[in-house]
Amino acid sequence: MRTSSFEYIVRLQFNSLMLIVIKNKLKSRNRQFARRSKREVLFCEIAETKQVECGTNDTYFYDCISFKVLHFTIYVSDETLGTALHRLSEKQRSAILLRYFQGMNDRKISELYHVSRSAISSRRSRGLKKLKTLLSERK
Repeated sequence: MRTSSFEYIVRLQFNSLMLIVIKNKLKSRNRQFARRSKREVLFCEIAETKQVECGTNDTYFYDCISFKVLHFTIYVSDETLGTALHRLSEKQRSAILLRYFQGMNDRKISELYHVSRSAISSRRSRGLKKLKTLLSERK
């Protein structure tokens, strides 16, 4: 079968257009890779200190000290803080843990323990003072 000259010209134009599209797509892709390579760093090339800053350290529950407060289990990853918290009274420790680790306010904690808000506030402030002295002794 012979193709007409018109079909032949259309096929040549189509092939030429496809070559232009492919060439431009390649240029675009190469520019994109160049932009990425300026911003990205291989994971194996990241320094150990930079990994710590970016938060790539894994923490596991067996590395933490756990405290049971009401129906919450609160994990403290800092050993110094965990041992200092153990030396507080149960009431002071629970007020501090619920406030700073569970994010509860004094009113909510007082409702859980059925005491006044001022009692929770004073427990927490006395506990923080004692915690401060315990931590300053350790250093």
